[in-house]
Amino acid sequence: MKAAVLLVIALLFTDLDKIGKINTAKSEAKKAFLSGDFETAAKKYRYLVDSLGVTEDEVRANLAAAYYQLKDTANALNTYSQIAQSPNSRIRSVANQQLGVMADTKGKLEEALNYFRQALKAAPENQEARYNYEVVKKKLAEQKKKDNKNDSKKDKDIEPSEFAKQLKAKADQLVSQRKYQEAHQLMVDGLAKDKTVAHYNEFINRTKIVADINK
Repeated sequence: MKAAVLLVIALLFTDLDKIGKINTAKSEAKKAFLSGDFETAAKKYRYLVDSLGVTEDEVRANLAAAYYQLKDTANALNTYSQIAQSPNSRIRSVANQQLGVMADTKGKLEEALNYFRQALKAAPENQEARYNYEVVKKKLAEQKKKDNKNDSKKDKDIEPSEFAKQLKAKADQLVSQRKYQEAHQLMVDGLAKDKTVAHYNEFINRTKIVADINK
């Protein structure tokens, strides 16, 4: 009986000792982070996770933030990914927000936009995520506009064949008769036969828009 009591006491002191170490490490990590000593902060938070077995998402979030400040992108990305589905909506929002920032930095705009969307879904009041979402959304729109211009320029650089020129002349006649749908279909069918008809893609798109309006 005495042995059992001694074992319980020993376990109790062991637990108290571990709790003391955890609290001390958390305090030291927080102090280091706030003072800008991110290397020490990262070491302390990593000690909490790896050596003391702390599984709290708050600790992992702080570890990820320390990695990010150190520009240790690989570890920051890995750690934020681990808590991106956290049951804590605030942490989930911040994790997705930071993943979005890193994706944006790499030029992965679609991926970044999705992360910011998830961040806002988790916490609609996250104004930083909302701002980033709008910025990336604008970047994507500008990129799409630029790509369309480049595609249009490439189309115009294509030298049309005699078949393509004759097809365009027939389409122009149909347009003069306000037969926009027939003109559009004529060019689309011609494009399937001759790729150089792509020189007139702007005309093809315009006839489609007008044909759709007149439906």
